[in-house]
Amino acid sequence: MDIDLELELKPADINDADLLFSWANDMDVRRNSFHQETIEYDDHVRWLAGKLNSDDCRILIACLGQRAVGQVRFDIEDGIAWIDYSVDTQLRGRGIATVMLQHAMELADRRIREFAAQVKLENKASMRVFEKCGFTRCGEGAFQGTDTYVEFRRKSGFDDVRIPTIVICTQKSWNIANAKKFREMYAGRYRVEILTEKEQLTAERLDELQPEYVFIPHWSYIIPESVYSAYTCVVFHMTDLPFGRGGSPLQNLIVRGYSHTKISALHVGKGLDTGDIYLKEDLELSGTADEILRRTSDIIFGKMIPWILRNHPEPVPQQGEPVVFKRRKPEDGRLLPEMDEQKLYDMIRMLDGEGYPPAFVDFGDYTLEFSGADLQADILTAKVRFVRKQD
Repeated sequence: MDIDLELELKPADINDADLLFSWANDMDVRRNSFHQETIEYDDHVRWLAGKLNSDDCRILIACLGQRAVGQVRFDIEDGIAWIDYSVDTQLRGRGIATVMLQHAMELADRRIREFAAQVKLENKASMRVFEKCGFTRCGEGAFQGTDTYVEFRRKSGFDDVRIPTIVICTQKSWNIANAKKFREMYAGRYRVEILTEKEQLTAERLDELQPEYVFIPHWSYIIPESVYSAYTCVVFHMTDLPFGRGGSPLQNLIVRGYSHTKISALHVGKGLDTGDIYLKEDLELSGTADEILRRTSDIIFGKMIPWILRNHPEPVPQQGEPVVFKRRKPEDGRLLPEMDEQKLYDMIRMLDGEGYPPAFVDFGDYTLEFSGADLQADILTAKVRFVRKQD
């Protein structure tokens, strides 16, 4: 597993109280703390509520997939962020702490001039983590005259640096929601502008913003040459390019029997889906179109865009023989008598999402539209809506 790519950070909230409490009272954490007494739960909840409401504290939860693996806390005093971190006891020794700290510092408030930490002299593992993250030893001290510690410091590099801008162009409701969360997450590190209308994506608008990147997770319109020739535009296509260039990638994959694919992040150029590739991520194709697209959005905003911002990679040309998909039309969603249960199920689910014309059959004066398909032991069930045909 590539921890640098897979690790995600999210702001802590009060619902994380039990998780943080269990980590705080871990035996090794208490032994390496300056205050070693066991923490009482009610005291912990009050402390956490105060920290979450403070403008001078930020707590981030690190996750690998669905599993929370550690936490980082910044307590800011006069432009210095004092660091506290811990990793789940079952996952120590795998390099998670180093990657977690590096990512957290990339998300830090730009008013921070310097990062700092005090580590007990006997805590060699933690000292190695800070050294790997570019910290310098700045002397030793003693807490209450007993526990000797080493102080580490590192400049933030934020002084007098213009906050870069990135633009996100998207339309689906879940992408817009994820874009807003992303903007909150990166506040102070990037200025994030969200465009949701065709008329907003113009060279004139981008000239005002001067973005470092223009990320385009879902966009139903042609991107003007004046935009992609002047700015670094990155689109996300739901196939393992150059396989699957063209329209309706989700539906074309499912009708061909694919259960997995790749999300390709590519540089926008003149040709359709022909641009160089920044990275690819695995995507599983079970469930409805709505579920798959939400899953795609989580991967794009949680893994792919952060990785590009951290690494600033140079895209590489596509490799292999191109396969071009034809954009599907609403009439291609017609259910036919010769289709078996699996084919009917796939036809219904692959069109069961926001903005897609549903699978249908004609029935006299009505069109029957299908959604919510479920297939169990060759028994297919679905919801049906009767829509009277218009003249």
